[in-house]
Amino acid sequence: MAIVNVPELKGFLLKANINYEEDVELSKITYLRTGGTADYIIFPRTNEEVCEAIKILNSLSVKFKIIGATSNLLFLDDKVYSCLLSTERLKGMFLNKDTALIEAASGDMLPELSRFALLHSSKGFEGLEGIPGTVGGAVFMNAGAYGYEIKNVLEFIEMVDFEGNLKKIDKVDLKLGKRISSLRKGDLKGVIVKCYFKYQKGNTTAIAYRMENYHAKRHKYQDFLYPSLGSIFSGQIYKALGEKDRYFKVVSAFFYLFRYKWKIFHKESPLNRKWINDLAVKRFKLNYDLQPFSDKTINCLVNRGQGTDEMVNYIRKIEELTDGKIPVENEIVEEF
Repeated sequence: MAIVNVPELKGFLLKANINYEEDVELSKITYLRTGGTADYIIFPRTNEEVCEAIKILNSLSVKFKIIGATSNLLFLDDKVYSCLLSTERLKGMFLNKDTALIEAASGDMLPELSRFALLHSSKGFEGLEGIPGTVGGAVFMNAGAYGYEIKNVLEFIEMVDFEGNLKKIDKVDLKLGKRISSLRKGDLKGVIVKCYFKYQKGNTTAIAYRMENYHAKRHKYQDFLYPSLGSIFSGQIYKALGEKDRYFKVVSAFFYLFRYKWKIFHKESPLNRKWINDLAVKRFKLNYDLQPFSDKTINCLVNRGQGTDEMVNYIRKIEELTDGKIPVENEIVEEF
C-alpha cells in the first residue's frame, strides 16, 4: 500500500531531525533477508524522537509498524510496506547501583544485555544470551529459552503510546506469558523505548559456565549457515507429528533416545536431524521446491532462496498437521 502525504512526511522528519530512509529493499536488511520494499523506515535515536515521530505520523494519518532487529518477522516478497518505525538506534545500557536495576534501551540486543549482566555478575539472563533479538522485541514476546524468560528478570518498561506520550508500564500490566504479552495481543499499544531489569548478584564463574553451555546447545538445533528466524513454533513439533503417525512416533522416539539421550556409539549429539527430517517429509508429504527448514530441525525456518510463498506454505502445512495447537513464534508481516 503506497504511503500518503509523502512530501509532508519528509518535511516534518527533516524539521525534527529524525533519521529516515526511503524506498528500502527489505531483502537486503531484514534478518531473514526477505521482503519487498518499504516506502519509509524511520530511525529515532531518543525517546523524544519516538514521541515526535508518532505525533507526525498521526497528524498525517500514516499507518506504520514497529520493528527492531526483525529476527522474528517474515516480510513477504513483492509487497510494498508503507512505513516502518525502527527502534534499532535506541541504545544504552547502564547498571544503576542505587536502584539495583539494569537499564537497557529497546534497541540494545538481547545477547549484549546478557553479557552485560555477566560482566556485572547478575544472574537470570544466562539462557537468553543466544536469542538474536532486541531487548524491546524480547519483552514484546516474552522471549525465553532453557527455562529462562524475560518476565523473570524484568521490573518495568518505559513506552511511548500511540498518542506520542511517554509512560511507565509495570510488569504486571504487560501480562507476560509464554511468548505473549498484552503488547503482542494488542491490548496495550505503544513503542517500548526502555526496559528495567532487576540486578541479582550471582557467582560470575557459575553464570559464565551456564551461559557458555546454553550457547553451545543452541548451535546444535539452530541454523547459523542460512538466514533464519530460529524456532517457528513454541512447542515440540516432532512430538506433535508423532501423535498423527504411530510409525513416525516410534522411530523418532528411538532416534531421540539413541542419538541424544543415550548417545550410543558416539559421545556428542549429532550435528543435524536430517535422517529423521527426511522421514517426516516422506510420512507427512511435505512438498517443496527448495527445503524451507534447517537440517538441524524442522522447527527452524531458513532462507535458501526459495521465496516467502514457499516459507508461508510450509508454516501453514505444519499448522494443519498439528491442528493449530502449537503457537507460531514468528510473525508473517502482511501489507498494512
